[in-house]
Amino acid sequence: MAAPILRIENVSKRYGKKDVLKGASPEVNRDLKILIGPSGAGKSTLLQCINFLVKPDEGRIWLDEQEVHYAHKRDLYAYRQKVGMIFQDFNLFDHLNALENVRIGMVRVKGMAKAEAGERAVMELERVGLGDHMQKYPAQLSGGQKQRVSIARALAMDPKVMLLDEPTSALDPELIGEVHAVIRDLGNNGMTMIMATHQIGFASSLASEIVFMEDGRILERGTPDKIFNHAENARTREFCSKITELYGER
Repeated sequence: MAAPILRIENVSKRYGKKDVLKGASPEVNRDLKILIGPSGAGKSTLLQCINFLVKPDEGRIWLDEQEVHYAHKRDLYAYRQKVGMIFQDFNLFDHLNALENVRIGMVRVKGMAKAEAGERAVMELERVGLGDHMQKYPAQLSGGQKQRVSIARALAMDPKVMLLDEPTSALDPELIGEVHAVIRDLGNNGMTMIMATHQIGFASSLASEIVFMEDGRILERGTPDKIFNHAENARTREFCSKITELYGER
């Protein structure tokens, strides 16, 4: 059996006296793993710990069998270039147009020439369906278009893994589909992803594994059919039943 691309072992995080993440150990290997669970379950904290935007208090992380050491700044810097992060609120530079938002990381982080980075930025924006919007600024783009710019920006860095933290939660319902279409295309083309979401229809149609979290712990994991229809944990069954009522049938 092939070693996982990304291995997380007993990652924990606390703020003050509150344990937000308690020994999470998911593995990811060329698939789309979906994190579900109530607010405060630790989904976002887990993603932030994986990318070391938040330093875990305990635990170890490997990428391609190479352990990541937070104290080794050069190694951490290289690791972050290989793990793309997509946020709820897009995190675009308001003073830069779409092309410049995608290009800037390649120039400043990878040291690419502006012309070469610009060509790659054009390719990635076209890949996410924004070829006609490259010169627009964030204020001129819809929420779905902004999120697609942020995805293009992450893809331009050639990540091995993409982390997506509720990427459609800030979008109007009619815009969610266009972002899901991009994520679906990435998955179909072999991109390794971990995504936190409440969109259970999307999760059940595309995920290779669903991970149910609550109170900082992974309570259950399995295929979409197992988690949504044959969950072993009573709390998993209760949550999936409620979320299905809220967001409609899958």
